[in-house]
Amino acid sequence: MADPSPRDLPVRRQDLDAPQWAIQRRLEDIFSKLGEKFGDLTGRVGVNTRPDTSFDQIGGLTEAKNTVRGFVAALTEPELYRQWGITPPKGALIYGPPGTGKTLLARALATEADAIFYHLRLMNLTAKFGPNTGEILPEILTVAKDQGKGVLFLDEADALSLEHLLPAAQAREASARLAASLCDRLDAIGDVPRLIVLASTNRTDAVEPALVAPGRLDHLIEVTLPDGPAQQQILEISIRRAEQAAGRALVGTLDYRAVLPPMGGMSGAEISEVLRRALEQKVHAARQGRDSGLVTTQDMLQQIDAYRRVRAVVEKIRYGQYL
Repeated sequence: MADPSPRDLPVRRQDLDAPQWAIQRRLEDIFSKLGEKFGDLTGRVGVNTRPDTSFDQIGGLTEAKNTVRGFVAALTEPELYRQWGITPPKGALIYGPPGTGKTLLARALATEADAIFYHLRLMNLTAKFGPNTGEILPEILTVAKDQGKGVLFLDEADALSLEHLLPAAQAREASARLAASLCDRLDAIGDVPRLIVLASTNRTDAVEPALVAPGRLDHLIEVTLPDGPAQQQILEISIRRAEQAAGRALVGTLDYRAVLPPMGGMSGAEISEVLRRALEQKVHAARQGRDSGLVTTQDMLQQIDAYRRVRAVVEKIRYGQYL
């Protein structure tokens, strides 16, 4: 389901207690120096010292949530693993369609473990720095290793293939070097407690196999499109969040037997977007002085139908049918 993306530096200092303020200031200084060396990282690397996404705010994904929640012990009690003669896990690859909650799972892990959340938007990083991204990632990993508990999230790991930037042969060569550099760093994390690396992708075919070798991102977590019960849970969570923000009731009693079937195949993010559009229609009605009332089942059905038409156009554009 949809949720605001992690805040980029800086975080408002009045929102932080003294230790967090000190960490935030230190990170600001470090990333400022990285920016001087490599170029502006704004919109490419986000750091949140106080993530606030809980697992309860994620609809559906019961198995995936349980698996990711299992990493909390690696961040908070790594000594438990040593008592059983093993080292804590280093990371995992979360894969599945867009909008299904991969980023939310990583944020929720950081929240529950009270860890710093590092959000590396790899598509944006590689688009700016190309093969030189291989110089930036080790620097950021070094920063994370020195700051205590941390969740390092590699968003869109398939971007490391560089196929969106270079001809196939050059992309393969540059990607191999980039992946080798990252693998070296992942191997070194074994001696660093309280740091987990999570990566996400909706294209497993484009992920370098070496990254998911044993001892690296070797826990594979699938997230799927929601079924009926998960759709209802996602919609109810989205409604509750909107009503809490507004401080009043916004949605009437919905007939889920009518609403859920036409939402089949939609991701959590898309379900949240349909609700947002239904609420947006109420905003327009109120601005025109009309009694907007609460969102009804019919309102939701209209927005579901409208969104499906928009999505069909987007798909045609994506595959070049309108070019």
